[in-house]
Amino acid sequence: MRYLFLACWALPCFCEAQMVPVESTYNANVVWESTFTQGPAGKVNRGAVDSEGHIGLVFMPEDMTRVHRVDGGTGGLLWSRQIEGTAGFGIAVYEASDGPDYILTGGAGNTQERWMARLDGEDGSTIWSQIYPQSGPNWAFDGLRMAIQSTDGYLYAGGFVGGDEAGTIFVVYGGAGNLVKVDPADGELIWSEEVSGSEYVLALAEANGEIYGATAAWDEDLGVAKVGGTGTVLWQEPLSGTDDIIPYDLTTDGQFLYYGGHRGRNGAGDPFDYSCAKVSLEGQLEWVNHYANPRGYSLSHIRNELYGIQANETGIYMFGGTGDESNYSDQLPPFESSDVWNGWVLKVDGEGQILSSDVFCQGGVNTATEYGCLIDGGYVIFNDTDAGGDTEVGVMHVSEPSVNSVSGLGLRGGCQVWSGQKAIRIGASMATACSLHDAMGRKVWSEEVAGQVLISGLKPGVYVFTGQNGEGAIRETVLVH
Repeated sequence: MRYLFLACWALPCFCEAQMVPVESTYNANVVWESTFTQGPAGKVNRGAVDSEGHIGLVFMPEDMTRVHRVDGGTGGLLWSRQIEGTAGFGIAVYEASDGPDYILTGGAGNTQERWMARLDGEDGSTIWSQIYPQSGPNWAFDGLRMAIQSTDGYLYAGGFVGGDEAGTIFVVYGGAGNLVKVDPADGELIWSEEVSGSEYVLALAEANGEIYGATAAWDEDLGVAKVGGTGTVLWQEPLSGTDDIIPYDLTTDGQFLYYGGHRGRNGAGDPFDYSCAKVSLEGQLEWVNHYANPRGYSLSHIRNELYGIQANETGIYMFGGTGDESNYSDQLPPFESSDVWNGWVLKVDGEGQILSSDVFCQGGVNTATEYGCLIDGGYVIFNDTDAGGDTEVGVMHVSEPSVNSVSGLGLRGGCQVWSGQKAIRIGASMATACSLHDAMGRKVWSEEVAGQVLISGLKPGVYVFTGQNGEGAIRETVLVH
């Protein structure tokens, strides 16, 4: 698959314009899809896949948290819970000894204090529910946006205290970023720490046993903080040149952090681009890229809003929506018209280069993906969709096809490459400077080839092959089994 790269004005790392896919799939490889229409409608916020392959998702009707557990094999509803007087921002899996449970995070009560609950994965019953009050005026709201189960056995959550808006998962300012550590057995608060210079800790990720938080403050660069097990912020680093990005999520592949959001640009209807920043585990910014317009409509109108980001050994996945709200209307088959929102899943490699672009829509009506979870062989996306009425919750299970899995893939410049089981064979009819990078952008091999060479002992996954000789330069994606 080929992609169009618009002009980059700050090379080599920082890209101010957009990367635009030349082509995208439409509703491809959908294993099953479900729309849930019973009960109060509300915005879907986040989802999680547990060790049994089932799916928990949280959404937020007025003054209520709703939770569904969905069968991962069929998409059928296993159970549903409604918790009044709360605002459910996030859901995470807690793998208990007797099976997976779900951890809810958000706010509770008229003054919206920080709230966390543990639900039994089997039937949705409450194991514990805890409110963590914070002193302050009634107009200062608190909340926990998301939690993770750490390798030390405890729960860590990020959020805010003293914020200027209630009942929202969107970025809240006016207060202070907050981190908590909680005992999963009973919800007891072990410690609570504010992150200096931050107004929101939007997400957490763990790499090599260390906890990292994504921080944000009004009109400031995004930041990353490393947090010790006692609550001490070990360091906090700003990500230079990211002050125009609206942040939403953080993930890690164990080697790097990826901070996702979207940034505004000139145009009608407040258009946005997906934005992704790659950050080292020492807090150093590697690159920032922006992505837009998977359906080929006018860049002056289309909004692309990223809300979730995940990564594995094959690449970085960005989940969000794409649509138009400026009275612009165009139709480019097979896609729905430009003013119908669609979900967009974008996958890039470790250097930020596009690997795949996939668009999804339920029922041919407004469908915007809010979050996604990676699973074996694909992913699950969680949609706000009108497929069953206004602002219903939709779930789609998508399988991910192999990338360039055909042996004997022909390349330009007198080169040929064959992919096989844990190996790649390269043949060149003339001296060619060749290199191979894994999906995270790490160089695994380089050599000048004139003839044939076998690269063996590779881990299964996606690799990027590059070659350069007198005929020109090439770049191709290859799948190793």
